[in-house]
Amino acid sequence: MNKPEFAVYLPAVNTLYAQAVTLPVPKGRPFPDGFDMGDLEFWKKSSGKNLWHYPYFLHSAGQYKIGTMPDNAVTRRGRTDGVLIGDSGGFQIGNGKLSGLVGLEPAMDPDMACAAWRENVDARLWIVNWLETYANYAITIDMPLWAATQHGVNSPFHRCSPEQLTQLTVENLKFIDAHRQGRTKWLNVVQGATVPAIMRWWDAVKWFECSGYAMSSSGGKAAGLHALLEPLLLMRDENAFRSGRNWIHLLGVSTVGWAVVLSAIQRALRSTVNPELTISYDSAAPFQDAAIREQYVKKPNFQADIKAWVIRKAECPQSRLHVGSNKSLPFSSTIAEKLTLGHLSVKDGMYEAGQFDVISRALLSNHNVKMYLDSFEEANRLVSAGSSLVPQLIADTIDLIERAFQAENWRDTLKGASAIVKAFKG
Repeated sequence: MNKPEFAVYLPAVNTLYAQAVTLPVPKGRPFPDGFDMGDLEFWKKSSGKNLWHYPYFLHSAGQYKIGTMPDNAVTRRGRTDGVLIGDSGGFQIGNGKLSGLVGLEPAMDPDMACAAWRENVDARLWIVNWLETYANYAITIDMPLWAATQHGVNSPFHRCSPEQLTQLTVENLKFIDAHRQGRTKWLNVVQGATVPAIMRWWDAVKWFECSGYAMSSSGGKAAGLHALLEPLLLMRDENAFRSGRNWIHLLGVSTVGWAVVLSAIQRALRSTVNPELTISYDSAAPFQDAAIREQYVKKPNFQADIKAWVIRKAECPQSRLHVGSNKSLPFSSTIAEKLTLGHLSVKDGMYEAGQFDVISRALLSNHNVKMYLDSFEEANRLVSAGSSLVPQLIADTIDLIERAFQAENWRDTLKGASAIVKAFKG
């Protein structure tokens, strides 16, 4: 597979979509001629029948019950069909909602919470084996620091100290080290909301032999761009991105601003350290927009005003009056051009809660994913071309990244551009 030119967006495929695309279309249900649900598996390169092909995506083991053997399009996938980054379920572990864990309850005594996690050996082994079985890259099992903050009031680990959460993560790494099988490439989680916190975490976990890193986005989103750039530069100076450590993933980010900034960081690290390095970022937004909010996505109307550099969304037309309609949709994409209003609104009857079914939401999700991808691609192309449609703040931020990664004293470079660093919000 060719090395991607820009930072790679990973649609975080959920179980609803992964299951839906395996379903047969019910007899009589309107569906585009010549296609079936399997054509929505965008990561699977087949004989060319796919509506469109994109080989990268993320999927989380945290969506399943510990010990189960899920059967869906992701688990049926051949390991050479695209690049899957597998999430270990740190979010679900942190909020105590990973199904199948035992002995854990909200805000319990911290020592008891730590002891209960250590006793969940079968859960950790299942996670490791799940990732080794299905994922090309696997994110290590971290105990999220946010569990001890106001964002984790219902977490079993809410009363744990950062030191306890770090120690549990180190123990998880030792567990992975003892049970890894060599079938996946591990990405070591690096997290924290401030630069000092991130570097304390880094010092505790950097011994783990890995193929790259999964950086928490909480630092960059909460504390600003500085909380991403400085740790990356400090890690670079410690040779963290040497050959063989070729992947950096930023968790939970999917804005146009971050897309072009991460591409700039990728270019800088490729030119100064490791030409094989790839940066990726992910979100579940396209699927949530479709399945929860029933919205369709539109690309930004790119202008020099940074407020225009946002992905737009609108409520998808849905009505019992559209059942059987041959009218085109009011939006366009590879899949949307093959659909009519009657392909989405299929439940007739005035007492129905809605007209969309699981197939409608899968079709809409496919459109939304493509719009996210097209938005990031166009934004990156505009930056590469030096377009006048690139807002000045974004141009200045990318220029700063290039200078910082080239500078002998990058600290002075960042300090001298503190206004730019503070202004960039993604």
